[in-house]
Amino acid sequence: MTIQFLSHEEVCELTGARTKAGQILNLKKNGVRHTIKVNGWPSVTAMAVTAVGTFEAEKPIWKSRKAS
Repeated sequence: MTIQFLSHEEVCELTGARTKAGQILNLKKNGVRHTIKVNGWPSVTAMAVTAVGTFEAEKPIWKSRKAS
């Protein structure tokens, strides 16, 4: 499985910002998972945006341990 990243232009379109700081601020504000590359620009995976293949962990069901 290969990880696909959004291009710079796609991140610009997604965030509406063309600067490093503007993109990072917008991604944080909207809760989009991203990392910061060594050069300072944000890196976003396609899966972080499309939510394909994500799952929601099951909540454990509470059970009483009290003896009946």
